[in-house]
Amino acid sequence: MSEVNQPQMDLVVAIDGQSGSGKSTLARRLAQSLGWAYLDSGAWYRALTWMALQQGLNLKDEQEILQMLSQTKITSQSDGTVLVDGSVLTEELRTPLIDVSVSDVADHPMVRKALTLQMQMLLAQKTVLGIVADGRDAGSIIFPQAALKVFVKVPLETRAKRRQAQNEMAGLSSNYAQILGSLSQRDERDAGRGTSAPRALPGAKVLENHSVTVEQAIGCLLNWVKAL
Repeated sequence: MSEVNQPQMDLVVAIDGQSGSGKSTLARRLAQSLGWAYLDSGAWYRALTWMALQQGLNLKDEQEILQMLSQTKITSQSDGTVLVDGSVLTEELRTPLIDVSVSDVADHPMVRKALTLQMQMLLAQKTVLGIVADGRDAGSIIFPQAALKVFVKVPLETRAKRRQAQNEMAGLSSNYAQILGSLSQRDERDAGRGTSAPRALPGAKVLENHSVTVEQAIGCLLNWVKAL
């Protein structure tokens, strides 16, 4: 691929990884470097969870969530900002309540299928040159046709330390043992999602993101994209 930002509508980079691996930061920075749209799939699930909580729905009732989703339009801007029925959601999606609730919504297979179809519609937008998508199943389920699939690999303990540092910078609770336990539970829960479980897919590039700087990681990703 000689020009990485030519208007090729089917061109997608999917960056998968476990919670706290840094995949979102890398995906956002890569999208900015390429001039492509950034899709934060996790934010879509957070938006859906926020909506369900606002309406007082039972998060474990898949049919209730599906009914709400069928009557709601979720989309995102090129910088990854999520909109629900035209309204921008930012800080609302990063609260402790959303943190502990989002898995209940994301565990529903039919909900994941319905939301995946909405995410895939982003490729139909004529203004999109390409998409950098991040998530736990960005390359396996959301965009299996992705031109480049990357799995970001970071040890659990390193992810916990990074999350602790992020929380401290944001003025949030930063107990390392609690964060480690929470991430470990999230890993176990994600591992039980079958084909949606985060993993390195056949043919995917594996980025060891615990021994490099962000700039080095972005440089590596850009080289992989340019080699397509």
